[in-house]
Amino acid sequence: MRSGPGDRPVVLVAEPQALPGMWLEDVLAEAGCAVRGPYGTSAEAARCLDETPPDFAVVSIDLNHGSGFPLACALRRKGIPFALISGNARVPRAFSDVPQFDRLFEARAMVSTVTAGCAVAGGPRACPMPDRRPAGAPFALDQCPTACRA
Repeated sequence: MRSGPGDRPVVLVAEPQALPGMWLEDVLAEAGCAVRGPYGTSAEAARCLDETPPDFAVVSIDLNHGSGFPLACALRRKGIPFALISGNARVPRAFSDVPQFDRLFEARAMVSTVTAGCAVAGGPRACPMPDRRPAGAPFALDQCPTACRA
């Protein structure tokens, strides 16, 4: 497991709404995590993955300027465990193995999920999507294949 300042696990937060993002940042910091974010878009959050990858990520599927699924795919390809905040939105079956939270959740449930996720080392997974999409084509929810789960 990588670690942040003072050997704390690093958690990336992608949440477009200011108050929920700050609340999540506080909850995770109080639990002993170093928090990166909150980021409002997939693109902003994905840029930090190439620097020092986080130990875990919490991703809202409804981000500014698009969904959080492209970020979730990038996390999966890099072997970084994550949880999704889905609310009432439909989540593709390819992410059925990922912990999911409604918009209203208890802090201790998220802390437990992050703690458990940080303890499990993931490995990079190949993503078949680049070969199936024309360059620059948008990502659609139904395009994420079951192969991403394997």
